[in-house]
Amino acid sequence: MSKKIYLIVLVFFFLLTAPIGIVYSEGPEGPVAAALKPLIEEALKNNPEVQSAYNLWQAAVYKIREVGGLPDPRAGYGYYGENIETRVGPMKQKYDISQKIPFPGKLSAKARAQAKRAEALQQGYEAVKREVIKNVKFTFYDIFWTDKAIQINEEEKFVLESLEKVAQRRYAANLAPQQDVIKAQVEITKLINRLYLLRRNRKSLAAKLNTILNRPVTTAVDKNLDIGESSFGYGLDELHKIAQTSRQELLAANLDTERAEYEKSLARLDYFPDFTFGFDYIQVGSGHTTMPNDGQDAWLGKVAINVPIWFDRLGAKLKEKKARLAASRSHYQNIENSISYEVEDVYYKITTYKDIVSLYRTALIPQAEQSFEAAKIGYETGSVDFLNWLDAERVLLQTRLAYYRSVVDYQKSIAYLERVVGEDIEVGTN
Repeated sequence: MSKKIYLIVLVFFFLLTAPIGIVYSEGPEGPVAAALKPLIEEALKNNPEVQSAYNLWQAAVYKIREVGGLPDPRAGYGYYGENIETRVGPMKQKYDISQKIPFPGKLSAKARAQAKRAEALQQGYEAVKREVIKNVKFTFYDIFWTDKAIQINEEEKFVLESLEKVAQRRYAANLAPQQDVIKAQVEITKLINRLYLLRRNRKSLAAKLNTILNRPVTTAVDKNLDIGESSFGYGLDELHKIAQTSRQELLAANLDTERAEYEKSLARLDYFPDFTFGFDYIQVGSGHTTMPNDGQDAWLGKVAINVPIWFDRLGAKLKEKKARLAASRSHYQNIENSISYEVEDVYYKITTYKDIVSLYRTALIPQAEQSFEAAKIGYETGSVDFLNWLDAERVLLQTRLAYYRSVVDYQKSIAYLERVVGEDIEVGTN
């Protein structure tokens, strides 16, 4: 009986020491990028928030011509209830038309201010797109992590079930204590509970991705491919420069400041009058004279201006626009400071995660594998008990899990950096 048990243990050791597939590198054009690309394209095409931001931008573009155009002309008609006699006959009815012409520079200032608002909304649209891209990548990597956690925990469950059978046989042969069996059963129960939670979380993440893509939430989401490390060669100064020229919120804040400048100029122009040009045509009835111009219709041209004399109102409006301009400048400075901090923060997170990933790949995983092999040999020779060998096996699998967690954190940090600087970051292969 003991020889059979020994052979079974050797078989299990052979299965457990099979090569562990860990992907150590992933280039920018690798399978992960290929899997992400159609998801991002689908999200940018179908996401309701992206569509809403686009339509707001287009509405602002259409409004440029609206605010920069002349107001509608006014037409009027008048009927004389009692005829007013003139030298050439009674006035019957009157037609008039007039057109208001704002003071030169007002319409162009309004159009330029609206154009800046439209450009700011365009940057808002681009910001929404960048946010959606980040959310797609985050959810993609979280699904990958969950799939990998399920896979590793299922592997551990298989190992524990196999060892639990070995422990039962050894216990039946009085070669191991009952505690070995109980410990294995407890660990299996914990793993089953963990797998329930992971599978539930996987469904939630799939529903989240479908929501971003504007799909039905029950749409199946394929298992993600393996991801790994990618090289990151950017420096802080370079990232700050990219953010200054590409971050959408910063560009929008600058455009908002320019719009406030035009609105302040427009408030100054309100001190100047607008002009109204008009034309009246009066229909005159036949008179009782023999003069050649008897019953001849009359007309007149007219011009009017508004008189901006309420300086308290005009001054208050100008002060309002100046205050809004100061607020826009402060808002720009605040966003600039926030982005500067975000660049610094995420940069150090990326470099830290990169070092952690390298540590797992070059030290922790090899050490865990060596520990597992040593425990295996020790268990075979009787110098290591069942629980110590079980701990070594669990440490190896948990180390693999921690490696993938670090890889995902590294990739998510790069995705977040792309959101911070406002454009894609080129990464290479290690």
